[in-house]
Amino acid sequence: MGCPYNRQVSGSTGGARVTVCYLARHCDVENPRGVIYGHLPGYPLSERGREQAVRLGDFLGRRGVAAIYTSPLERAVQTTQIIRERMGGAVPFFRAPGLIEAEFGRYLQGIPYAQIPWRRPRWLAHMIWPGLLPGDESVASMYRRVEAVVQQGLREQGGQPFVLISHGDPIQAYWAAADRRPPWALHRLQCAKGGLLELSLRDGKLIGKPYLSPEAIAVELSLPQVAASA
Repeated sequence: MGCPYNRQVSGSTGGARVTVCYLARHCDVENPRGVIYGHLPGYPLSERGREQAVRLGDFLGRRGVAAIYTSPLERAVQTTQIIRERMGGAVPFFRAPGLIEAEFGRYLQGIPYAQIPWRRPRWLAHMIWPGLLPGDESVASMYRRVEAVVQQGLREQGGQPFVLISHGDPIQAYWAAADRRPPWALHRLQCAKGGLLELSLRDGKLIGKPYLSPEAIAVELSLPQVAASA
């Protein structure tokens, strides 16, 4: 958005409080059959996903996070649990239904990726214009429910940094809507599993949202920490 942004801490800028919210996607999932898992149970993190969550926990542990809000789905809760363990286990977490997977995932779930075009024909309309058909969610709808949890965190955490653990489509819907992109941009923007947007909010309004991929997080963790000045 072109505004100054200090990724390290929440604080004051120009006389107004700036708070950081880390909007992260759950980590990699054990999915041997290569299906869309949507809202289905029984899809925990893979070994790679657990490693990603450890790195996320180490990254967030450097940032004085006050709380975690998570989608209630298994893969998001497991990501949250590993992050909390890496931060000593004391950071409170809350299940937030507003962060759950996109509703359209229910239509696709259980189907192998390669079979979606012919077994789930409404998928094409979803790719062109999310929310056009019954049972689908619009980008605006997903944005509103994620934004509601962002605002909840701002109210409840007193200006301290906090984390949201969600899913690809809701995060990308938030990103697309914040940029005022057309609905089909939902599928052009990609927040990888274990990646995040660092939302910078001044007086409740978004002023910055740099994206960090899992690889960028790993690189940042390899850098020496800079001691705070006295």
